[in-house]
Amino acid sequence: MEQVEDQSPSNPAGRPLVTFDNNVVISLRNNDSETEPARQLLALSHTGVITTATTLSTALEKQRPDQKLEMHEYTAWLQGQGFTLGYIFIGSRSVGFHVPGTSSDTSTFDPRLEIAFNIRVHQILFPTVPFYWYNYRDQEYKRLGITGTRREALLELESLRWGIYIPPSPRAPMQRPTPALDTLEETERDELRTICENLFRKWMNKKNDAIGLYNHITQALHTTHPEHAVFVTNDGNFHKENKLAALRKLGSDPIKG
Repeated sequence: MEQVEDQSPSNPAGRPLVTFDNNVVISLRNNDSETEPARQLLALSHTGVITTATTLSTALEKQRPDQKLEMHEYTAWLQGQGFTLGYIFIGSRSVGFHVPGTSSDTSTFDPRLEIAFNIRVHQILFPTVPFYWYNYRDQEYKRLGITGTRREALLELESLRWGIYIPPSPRAPMQRPTPALDTLEETERDELRTICENLFRKWMNKKNDAIGLYNHITQALHTTHPEHAVFVTNDGNFHKENKLAALRKLGSDPIKG
């Protein structure tokens, strides 16, 4: 009897996970000359040797106006490049932790430990940038000497940015009141809008970088061989020797999948 070769696709979780940082994805979109190693990895993914992924950070990053794609278009483009379907724009996953003083065979699942782990990854990469927006915002307002009415106006602009406003009664105004902002001249309002947008963009860029790595780590812990997982980036901040050492130390701490 002739043996029929198994044509069923292998489980992506059974292959080494290779996650691309957003900077590498941008280089691929620009068809930069230094992307050849990345394309070699995508070729390995196409043949089922590895699983290649992008994280939600790539979806959240602002695209160039002349290259803007809708999310379904972006997904299709990434799949066409060789990224593994189902591993495009991945988020984080719950992971278990080995807590000191407990059995080595026992994993503790606790959202508080996940948040602490997420914060630690962020702190290693960006020690001067607070994990939470409101801490970063207050730090920067203090650094810039923004107080009084200008600070209140910035807080109002921030509220408008989030777009969440529930009038307390039928008589309430349909739009969120901005009493501090209304006292300022238009030129000063524009200046504060620029400050608000610039601060949020700077914080979000750092946040996305750290979350991208965190998502990769937690996803890798759900693969068969997490020790073979690779995070691909051309961002020099990730390659600083002290940061690499601190990130590797996380693997020797009691944090396992």
